[in-house]
Amino acid sequence: MAFTKTITIDESSLGRVYQHVSGNPNVKSWGMMSGFRAVNTKQQNKKANKQLESDLRGMNLGFFKVEGHWKECQDSNISWQECPPDKLKDSVEESYFIPNIDEDALLMLTKKYNQDAAVYGDKENKGRAQLLFKNGQKEDIGQFNANKISNAYSKLKGDRSFLFSKSADDKKDKDKKSDTKIKDLLKRTINNPKTGNKIKVGTALQYDKNHPVYKLAQQMIKTTK
Repeated sequence: MAFTKTITIDESSLGRVYQHVSGNPNVKSWGMMSGFRAVNTKQQNKKANKQLESDLRGMNLGFFKVEGHWKECQDSNISWQECPPDKLKDSVEESYFIPNIDEDALLMLTKKYNQDAAVYGDKENKGRAQLLFKNGQKEDIGQFNANKISNAYSKLKGDRSFLFSKSADDKKDKDKKSDTKIKDLLKRTINNPKTGNKIKVGTALQYDKNHPVYKLAQQMIKTTK
């Protein structure tokens, strides 16, 4: 078995984290997760993280300890993406930055420890990260940034923080793609529930707001966004 160790974090480690996420040739992928759950007791969380450390060592993976901040969904029966605001609770977690963990292994651990999501990146997306949800879905969360605050971020010793955030260009590209999708959608046809005839979505949106075809068109627009 290869030798692995926990790396003690100090302020200089922020630079090491950045190297890992920005294309270190020796790091093909990386992840960040915790065994903590806000609903658990302190003792239960410590036990879960000890087990997580054991799992990582058993997979021949090293890790950095970091302080993770996350809005955790309090209803385990629904996905984080669908969690209502009143069910999201701020959670401070002892987390792990894990160089060279692959996506399948990270997803397996995310499910095992009942986490809403983990953070994942690989060499194909230098400096960018994704939320990897326990249901297998993904969400791009942008580029690495240091010393900023967000709803979900991680902090090293010395109050040095890092997060992943989307740039203005990312937002513009997303808005542009959304506008294009909506324009294409307006040209599509749907069945008018009352007549059974086909009608363009754009035309359906001109009907009375209480008309079923208008409601159907609106639902399609919301889904596209």
